[in-house]
Amino acid sequence: MLEIIKKQGADGYEDVLNALGLSPDSVSISEAVNGDTVGGYCIYKLAPELVSIYKISDGGDLVLADGILRSVLFLGALKGIERAEFLFGSEETPKRLKLISDGNILEPISGIFGGCESCKNK
Repeated sequence: MLEIIKKQGADGYEDVLNALGLSPDSVSISEAVNGDTVGGYCIYKLAPELVSIYKISDGGDLVLADGILRSVLFLGALKGIERAEFLFGSEETPKRLKLISDGNILEPISGIFGGCESCKNK
């Protein structure tokens, strides 16, 4: 069964974090886990007024990317954070998911959890 879990620590992600110039102590990582297999992950930071997304890895599976990204954004929304920024090229995934169009900012985060516009009109 696929689960998206917030990882404790950054073991195994040292090379990715070094490439991004990030300290393991400054970010969080959520993984999409199926049994013992990690199918994707997101590296992010929750600040008082901003969710910063540094990297989304989904193995080319857009549905998996959507689940990982929404789980991280939901963590931010639960803390009352309504703004997300996508950095280091991570904005391509939310653009493909039509969560953002221009730029790299999603605001308000809670707006993506109200259902799609075409569903609301039916």
